[in-house]
Amino acid sequence: MVPNYPLDPSDSMTADEQWIRLCDDFVNLEAQCAVLCELLSCLSRRDLPLDQAGKHGVDLYSNQLRERLIAFKQQLYKTRPGEMEPPNNSSC
Repeated sequence: MVPNYPLDPSDSMTADEQWIRLCDDFVNLEAQCAVLCELLSCLSRRDLPLDQAGKHGVDLYSNQLRERLIAFKQQLYKTRPGEMEPPNNSSC
């Protein structure tokens, strides 16, 4: 789920190309967040507890999503003028 292109888009891309790539990444990320929210909503309405394989799947998907969010944040900071590195304030 991490992008398959370099995280430093400034090397060979114009500002317009960087912006288009960031917009595409955001749309993809938003869709993945929506899937996770729908999954958690469905799980909360179930009468049965989640089995071990299901828990592992939710953990795996949420960890991949968290990594994608970190990569996206880094992309944003790299394309933002005057910023060198994102602040180090992880939330989980």
